[in-house]
Amino acid sequence: MRDDTAPQIGGYDVDRAALELDGEPLRAILARLGTSTDAIPPTTPPDGWRLMAEAPVGEGSLLLGSPADAARRRWHVAQVSGSAPARVSVHPDPQPLRQSVAERRAGLAIRWPAITREVLDLDALSVDIVNDGDERWFPDGDAFHVFASLVPSGGGGVGSFYYGWAGGQDHPFPLDPGEYARVPARIDSSQWREARPGPYVVHAFEPSLRLTTDEPLHVELTSELIAAHQPASSSAPPSADSERRSIEDRLVLVRAYLAARERFPELAAAIRDARDDHAALARIADLLGVTDDVAQAVSAMQLRRLRAGAPDVLQGELDSLEQRLRELR
Repeated sequence: MRDDTAPQIGGYDVDRAALELDGEPLRAILARLGTSTDAIPPTTPPDGWRLMAEAPVGEGSLLLGSPADAARRRWHVAQVSGSAPARVSVHPDPQPLRQSVAERRAGLAIRWPAITREVLDLDALSVDIVNDGDERWFPDGDAFHVFASLVPSGGGGVGSFYYGWAGGQDHPFPLDPGEYARVPARIDSSQWREARPGPYVVHAFEPSLRLTTDEPLHVELTSELIAAHQPASSSAPPSADSERRSIEDRLVLVRAYLAARERFPELAAAIRDARDDHAALARIADLLGVTDDVAQAVSAMQLRRLRAGAPDVLQGELDSLEQRLRELR
């Protein structure tokens, strides 16, 4: 369960008690976790490591940390993910210890604006993130990315959503008391595919600060409304040759993503030190042995796709594509 009062490193809720530990050798911890130490960069501090956090249930990863300064405000971190043999990825740069979610969102509330409630357009939803506090609110590395979810009436709280369907502000501005930021809230297409006619409620959720609308919107989904949001079907199924080429192209990308995950510290360092985007793409292509187009796809890839959780989505997609390719041959 998430702890809104815990300090954070990145998106992890960190155990406060772990911050004060003396720590131990990184190799000793990794040995207990059944993780190979071959991928540890030689510049990684050998000592002072401890278990800092576990990912939320179902994400299957651990965060290890070692203090990078005497005040313990910055930390060397490593992520361990997957089942035995687990994988370890050491972040190339120390990461700041952040205030808790509760502290960072103090005074904020998320509400449906009057225009959204009165003119309910499920394709143009928006929310107001309001400073209800008595003091000026300053952003601390959080973005205002808001998701909307369709839930059958009586079905409980926030439903499913995908990160890729967020709308909002990457860099919100400070808010004085009473001020607000209006940001879009989008419903991802998969929710429409699973919807059935009947009464629904719509919730909105901002994940980095864990803000949820107190009151849902009420809507009646009709067969016509659901059909209007279904993806258009093609008039004819793709030929075997066309499907085979599509799978082969996708396999190239998925294998590149997997290679990027295994060599992430080297990849991050290469991109960080590149003089411009062209040089960064050239370094990615050289490091992974891929074409410029594939290097561009790796560069644009969302970092969350590098997570080897449970289940491992990338590996699962690779296995599924390879199986389908065998069936077509």
